[in-house]
Amino acid sequence: MGISLADLDRWDPGAVRGVATTTTTRAEHFRDVAHDQSAVVAKLEWEGASHEAATAKAQAISSSLLQHADECDLAAREVTSAATEVESIKAEWNRIQRMADRWGITIDIATSSLECFRAADPAQQAENERHMQTVHDAIVDLLRRANSTDQHLATALDHATREMADGDIAEAPLASDAVQRSNQTEAFRRIFGRDPVSESDWTTAAALDPHSYDPKNKGVDANIVVARIKPVPGQGVVRSNLFIPSKDVWAPSVELPPFNNGHLLPYDNNVGDNRGFSPTVGPEESRVAIYTDFENGIIVARQNPSVNADTGQVRAGTPDISAVQQSNGAVLLRYNAADPFSPGGEVPAKAIPFSVNGTLGISPSADGPRVGGNVTSFPALEIYSDRNGATTPLLQSWPSFTDDASGPMVGLLPHKDVGESTIIPSFNSVVPQLEPAQPGPIHGPQAVPITPPMSIVPPGNFTPFGPAAGEVPVVRTFTPFQGDEFLPPR
Repeated sequence: MGISLADLDRWDPGAVRGVATTTTTRAEHFRDVAHDQSAVVAKLEWEGASHEAATAKAQAISSSLLQHADECDLAAREVTSAATEVESIKAEWNRIQRMADRWGITIDIATSSLECFRAADPAQQAENERHMQTVHDAIVDLLRRANSTDQHLATALDHATREMADGDIAEAPLASDAVQRSNQTEAFRRIFGRDPVSESDWTTAAALDPHSYDPKNKGVDANIVVARIKPVPGQGVVRSNLFIPSKDVWAPSVELPPFNNGHLLPYDNNVGDNRGFSPTVGPEESRVAIYTDFENGIIVARQNPSVNADTGQVRAGTPDISAVQQSNGAVLLRYNAADPFSPGGEVPAKAIPFSVNGTLGISPSADGPRVGGNVTSFPALEIYSDRNGATTPLLQSWPSFTDDASGPMVGLLPHKDVGESTIIPSFNSVVPQLEPAQPGPIHGPQAVPITPPMSIVPPGNFTPFGPAAGEVPVVRTFTPFQGDEFLPPR
């Protein structure tokens, strides 16, 4: 039985965060005990085999306690992530209720039904029915997200209460914070010739750093492509993340799987990102991350390594990214990324396309960036604006049909519109159609139309991104024609 609207009302993210706090406190306690254990043995003054045995035993106990503390920390992070998802869903539920109330629609939480007074005017009744359908679709999509979050939450709470008894141990990053900071500084310096200073600098520096610090990636670097744009000061950094919500996904394979991997169908299991929406994730926690830095005038796109859970192989694909920019600073991006383990490789997968692809527009405004686009229905997409010391969610789009392991095989198509519907059309030009002159009377003046027929033409000549190690391409800037440029002078 799935989540109901009544369940949404009862969800308490504060209580969920309380579990995370308790689990974190437990981790701190065991970490303190582990350090005390080592300190006590170190102060004992005796020598010989018994001392060595006691020291070895103390070290073993200390290591076990530290491991348990790490397990508790991982469980706390999972619960915190689930709490963030619950807060996001509650906020969306409140938005839907306000929208329904504004349109005079009553939502019966007990039965999940909608009611609206029937209008005598047919046009008004048609408008009411459209509003009812909009609210209905929003609720269906929200409940789909809620069911997925409920599963994530159940798993996270189970891990926390069992203290990771299944032995799923939290692994430490492959490099310390100091080493990561040094790598980010070096990556930023290669592009800009200076060290990062501002928050925008450091956000972009993290995206530019190709190193993988998550142990599952086994040290395989991400593939990064970049391009320069005209800066728009005050618009901050826009982070666009494409991520797989589930723990793993099915990936098509041309070979039959080994008999010991639990299935006999021609697919492998690839590791997913195993998370929900989160404004705090770093550039390594998605399949593809695209950072548009309006402060420094650069777009950084990275495809993180894919992990084949059946074979243990780790491989990073290369994203195909291109862009154009309007003279007002608005940016239009095209992206295409494929599983590097795709049969035949990435090139045919992108060409079919059996890939994650789409178009995203980002338009600066006085109130901050606005976004809209057309994207594949899988995976999940989240876009955040980091500006003036605050992070604002601009767009959160959950997979439309399936968010489980079947996503890459059955959930990519069709494409769907996301965000503000006016963003992408704002890049189009209005130009006169080239039509042959129509035959007129043999004698007398020829008929000339006051205004020629017009066509809507989307932008062309997108600038392809290049590797960060080479010369950085500069995105083409243009001003869309509005149509009045071609009118005869008055």
